[in-house]
This record gives sequence, C-alpha cells and structure tokens, in this order.
Amino acid sequence: MRKFIVLAAIICIAALNVNAQTEEPESKAQKFFRLTKAADDNPKDWKAQLDAGHFLLDKDSGMYNQSQSEKYFERIYHQATDYNKEVPDSVLREALTMLMTLASDKKDLDKALFYIDEYFHAYKVGVEISDEYLCSVAFMGMLYSMIKENMAKALMYMTDIRDRVTKNKMSGIEHTDVTTSILYEHIVNQYKESFGDKLIEVTLDGKNYVMIAKDGWNVERPLLGWMGKTDGDDDAPTLFLGEDGKTYDDIHGDMVYSFFFNKEGIKPQDGTNMRMITVTPERRQQLAEAYHKYMKKSKKSKK
Repeated sequence: MRKFIVLAAIICIAALNVNAQTEEPESKAQKFFRLTKAADDNPKDWKAQLDAGHFLLDKDSGMYNQSQSEKYFERIYHQATDYNKEVPDSVLREALTMLMTLASDKKDLDKALFYIDEYFHAYKVGVEISDEYLCSVAFMGMLYSMIKENMAKALMYMTDIRDRVTKNKMSGIEHTDVTTSILYEHIVNQYKESFGDKLIEVTLDGKNYVMIAKDGWNVERPLLGWMGKTDGDDDAPTLFLGEDGKTYDDIHGDMVYSFFFNKEGIKPQDGTNMRMITVTPERRQQLAEAYHKYMKKSKKSKK
C-alpha cells in the first residue's frame, strides 16, 4: 500500500512537470498589453495603475516608456487628491474662503495658511479659480507668513503673485517691488546670520584649499554673491589659500557639491569636495592678508 502511495505521488509530480512545460510563458509584450489594458479599463483601480506604471519604468521589461508611465502615476495622484467633482467649484471656493476666514478670526494662522495652500492645491487638480482670486489668496498667505516671521514662505507667495501678474500682462507689478525687496532683504540677513562666519573649502588631490576670492567677491565680504559674476569682474581672479600657506590661482579640478537622503539622514554624493567651514575673525584676517598680498604682487607684475 505504501509503495502504491509513493508511486502515485511520483506520477502526480510528473504530471505537474508536464503541465508546467506545456504552459506558454507570458511574453513581455503580452504582459504589457495585459497590464495597460487592466489599468485603462479600470482607471480608478490604483493597484492596476501602479502595476502598469512600474512595468513601464522597468528597463529590463523591453517596454520602457517613461512618458506613458506618467499617465498611470498621474491617475493615482488625482485619485488620491482630487476633490469631489459633484461639489460645484463655486461651493468649494466658498467653503475654503470661510474656513480660512474662521481660522484667521481665531488667530490660528497655521490653519489659515493650510487652507490658503489648499486653494493652490485645488487649482492644480482642476478646480476653477481665477488668477485674480489666487493673487488675493497669495497676498493673505504672504501677510500671515510675515507675521509668523517665515520670510522664505512669504517670498514664495509674493513670487506667485508677480508670476501671475506677468503671465496675464496685468499692470502695476512695480507696486510690489518694495515689499518684494524687503522680503529678499530679510532672507539675505538670515543668510548672513547663518553663514556670515563661513567660507568655502574645496579638497583636490587630497589637499584642502580655502576660497578667498572669486569673480569680484573676496574674503573681506560676507559669503554672498560668490556664485555669479557682476559687471566689470571679467578679469577678477579666483584665488585659494592652500594648506601650505600659499595662494593659488591655478588649481585644477572640478568643484562638486551634491547630497542625497537615506534612512540615516543626509549624505554627500560621491565626488563631493566642497563644504562650508567656520572661520574665526583672526583666521579671516589672515586670509584677507593673503588676498591683499597676492593682489599687490599681481598689480606690480602688470606694470
């Protein structure tokens, strides 16, 4: 009896193997048509959209199509964020306005700003809101952000206003200049507070060099404006002070700055060789002296 059971099991396994061998494997083209058809036939099935999007982004699938995959991920986005289209846009606008106003009356500026941002979110997903009204909403966002001393966000709202005014060729953008300038001034001051005692250091061939001049900027100024040239700076040198105390204007190599995120936090990308270092007033004075010594020598050589 036991031999019979074992024999039956062997026959069963053999039958399974035969079936497995006779079934046609799904081709990549067949998988493409199956997944995309399921997603297109059921646009509200987020899992079907995800499967199709993943397949189209798989470079080993043979069907890689970044543009087409975007359609499926956009469906997921709109399904997750779209407002109920049975509610008229005018009613949604009124509700958001009332919620923003009520939060303002309670002096709950965080909640008021939340509803202001919801206006822009609603606009992005298709709710009809005029640019004129969005400018008014952005103006409130700018004011509330300034009260909360979040000048970066206030400038974001102001920039949105200026962009909409420009796009619609509306007049009067010059009347926003003073406020815009004030916001930039605040941000520059915040930058100086955070980075006023710092300079750029670059590592090349295992050696460290501190930047003391670049395109018209020099070490005697705050680290501001070093990223771009200004008029008349075409002949301004880029100078570094090396670990050996010498000033260099001809170091070779790329200055690389980039970073990425992982579960441990922020990490520099491979090849990054730039960083900001804190310098004491005494050290800055030494760097300034090296800068002036180079410039004095350079002027003499040109005579």
